[in-house]
Amino acid sequence: MWTLALACAFFLSIHVLISGSRLKEQLVDAIGAGIYKLLFALLSLGGFFWMVTAFFGARSDPFNHHFWEAPFILKTIAFVFNFVGLMLLIVGALSPSPTNLKGARHWPDEPVSGIIRISRHPVLAGIALLSATHLVCNGNLAAWVFFGTLLALSLLGANSIDRKREAAFGDAYASVMRRTSIVPFLAIFQGRVAFEPAELGVLRVMVATSAFTVLVVLHELLFLRPAL
Repeated sequence: MWTLALACAFFLSIHVLISGSRLKEQLVDAIGAGIYKLLFALLSLGGFFWMVTAFFGARSDPFNHHFWEAPFILKTIAFVFNFVGLMLLIVGALSPSPTNLKGARHWPDEPVSGIIRISRHPVLAGIALLSATHLVCNGNLAAWVFFGTLLALSLLGANSIDRKREAAFGDAYASVMRRTSIVPFLAIFQGRVAFEPAELGVLRVMVATSAFTVLVVLHELLFLRPAL
């Protein structure tokens, strides 16, 4: 469990203390943007791999206390939310986004469209949703530490991006924030933007659905637990 805690602390620290602070600017000035991105990517991949291996190792640790077993109805509800979360993650990763620096060139003329109507940070929202459902349905300490770290990082990351983009682009990004939400579907429910499923892209939705199906079928083989 200590290894998992250290791995999660390392992964969270490099994103919050480096990427989410002025230290990033200082490092970019010192070593250049290209080298910084390469080093940060390597640290992130290494940190995540450490987290995953530590998580699987901690599942059999005597300190990995089991607090409860999720009922089947809760697992069924989580199954649906997992589909939504993976859809957000994959469709978001395959879609252009007004929240990245490249999209800044089109503000404020380009209307909010596609997956951004659902969440302006679809990838992070998808990770947060997947993490939350797995945290609730896995009543053991190792799962709470692992998925809790991913959930916290997703929420902190979304807010950090908003602050940086608003500081850099002012009213242009503020207009995007007014028409969208971080929480999936909130802006749609509030009437700030319309839901247009056709804008998601048939191919993107098919890729996400296929990935979800494969993960469900292979879940027990890959993660040593059935999907339901």
